[in-house]
Amino acid sequence: MIKIIEPSFYWPEYTIRLFPFICQHIERCGRICYKSEDKITEGSAEKFIKMLIRSKHESVLEHVSLTAIVICSRSCSHQLVRHRIAAYSQESQRYCDYGKKGLQVICPPSVINKEKWANTIEYIYNEYLLQLKEGILPEDARYLLPNATKTELAVTFNIRQWRHVLLERALNSHAQWEIKNIFRKILFDFNNKLPILFGDLS
Repeated sequence: MIKIIEPSFYWPEYTIRLFPFICQHIERCGRICYKSEDKITEGSAEKFIKMLIRSKHESVLEHVSLTAIVICSRSCSHQLVRHRIAAYSQESQRYCDYGKKGLQVICPPSVINKEKWANTIEYIYNEYLLQLKEGILPEDARYLLPNATKTELAVTFNIRQWRHVLLERALNSHAQWEIKNIFRKILFDFNNKLPILFGDLS
């Protein structure tokens, strides 16, 4: 079975639980630099973090790391994993049997003849299934699978690196459509959840 899906992302439960405490933690760590812990009050984190960002003292933002689950094509994931410093855990084509799981793919919007494109994917997938039936291991049969194949990654960056990646992928006019669309959605959500840390990015 073949299914065309849209690229997307979501936050795992642990990350969601972190959101309410992130700014206070960054303030607590950053005030050590100035020995101004006595100035921590309700609402003081916003002004302090804005000062850090304005003065380019962004190393303090490295004290918090956040994970997103990204669902994209293999083509997109190859671009994503170039970013460092990061942690990645990616769906393994070596161990996943797409004969049992079915094949999910992502179709570029520039494809005009989508029926012809889908037929090509179906032909490739049938060849993959034939190899599995002949006893070829999934780790070798996967060599037939296209870059359009859906993959899923747990992606972890610290806040400073998130800001860098968002500048490079969400806000860069030269970024490819798929990674740009995913990271624009992430930036939009960050602006809702953590406007102090990401509201200056536009």
